Amino acid sequence: MPIRLHDTRRREKVNFTTLEPGKVSMYVCGVTVYDRCHLGHARCYLAFDLIHRWLEASGYDVHYVQNFTDIDDKIIHRANELDGDWQALVEKNIDAYYEDMDALNILRADVYPRCTEYVDDMIRITQDLIDKGHAYVADDGVYFHVESAPEKYGQLTGQSIDAVRSGAGGRVDETGSGKRDHKDFALWK
Repeated sequence: MPIRLHDTRRREKVNFTTLEPGKVSMYVCGVTVYDRCHLGHARCYLAFDLIHRWLEASGYDVHYVQNFTDIDDKIIHRANELDGDWQALVEKNIDAYYEDMDALNILRADVYPRCTEYVDDMIRITQDLIDKGHAYVADDGVYFHVESAPEKYGQLTGQSIDAVRSGAGGRVDETGSGKRDHKDFALWK
């Protein structure tokens, strides 16, 4: 019996197929390590652990990747509240993450890349987006210009540009930093 999953882009259940027979690459967005994990993190990683285990039990060779966001405004802010050593904060919280997930018997990913390992790539990609007119520089960083690709925005979620709520998630810049539109989001700070 085939695995059926909900395809958010097509808005229907579809048979699960792999790009390469018998092999699955699974990427799960990891934690931003400004603090210890909470119950919401545990729920997320438990759910993906079940999927991971089920795929392996079904005979798939699973390559599981989960990142650590190890540089972020929240990390710097929290470090400044403490002793200012953001790298020590990151290491402490990554160690705590492993302890917590091990205590829950959640299988470890094969790879845990860190954002700081890919800064040069991020800069190059961000510059490419600026060069193509999809991003712009503001006083406090670089923002993706959502209106530059209105036909693509929201394809996976089914959300139109008009449906984007102003300030959702508390990320609207009220400081006058040069952000052009409330829908635009930060690529680099």
